[in-house]
Amino acid sequence: MEYSNLNLSDDVFKKLKDMIYEISGIFFSDQKKYLLETRLSKRLSLLNLSNFEDYYNYLKYSPLKNAEIKELLNSVTTNETSFFRDMPQLEVFVDVLKQIVQSSGNKAIKNIRIWSAACSTGEEPYTVGILIKENFFSSGIKFEIVGTDISEKVIESAKNGIYNGYTLRNASQTILGKYFEKIGDDEYKIKDEIKNMTVFGNVNLIDGGEVKKFGSFDIVLCRNVIIYFDAESKKKTIENIYESLKAGGYLFLGHSESLHSISSLLKLVGLGKTPLYKKE
Repeated sequence: MEYSNLNLSDDVFKKLKDMIYEISGIFFSDQKKYLLETRLSKRLSLLNLSNFEDYYNYLKYSPLKNAEIKELLNSVTTNETSFFRDMPQLEVFVDVLKQIVQSSGNKAIKNIRIWSAACSTGEEPYTVGILIKENFFSSGIKFEIVGTDISEKVIESAKNGIYNGYTLRNASQTILGKYFEKIGDDEYKIKDEIKNMTVFGNVNLIDGGEVKKFGSFDIVLCRNVIIYFDAESKKKTIENIYESLKAGGYLFLGHSESLHSISSLLKLVGLGKTPLYKKE
């Protein structure tokens, strides 16, 4: 059977994109029909299905539909990331973390919790762990990092903690030597001292019940995520993040993202290329 010539009709595209939106909040515009077609063609091949309408019906009615919905989400989510991505933002993150640590003053040892939302294969939460080790090694404060994603596949990869040189291209040789074990020609494994700081789990950001299970946070990193949502899904996501933030907690968005016209729950305290919001 030839799959490369399959076409996704407008009617079935609408059905599939509506299903994806209902499940995840991810919005596929009409201009992204070819992208969806390309990403799902492999699923048709693996399931030996003749066309996209058969695939839609499989998602709706098959006894194995729940397992396939997970594969659908694995296929449509964007997982391009790397260690130390957008360092100017991460430098602001370290400054904010220092403010939180200093504000604890002489209080009892504090537990600071950081959430990397839509963490993909784990590069961001592990980067956070390395930055903490580099800057707060003797602070006496316990740090906990939570990394979540809607895709089970990338969460399993994050738990394994094995990366290639390309995703580590922004890491110095010193950082590689301190926090990674070389296990192949171009493979590195994150060391346990960083891995043990991090907890991973599956979360749909538009599901308030799922988000609530992970407790409250001092800082949330939700960078380059809401750009894939429509207005309603963005609003739900920000409301859920707001509820998960402690009073005085901070939200980092991607440099091209903003809460303007989406939500007024959080106060803008960062400008320019570091959109930073605070829960008053």
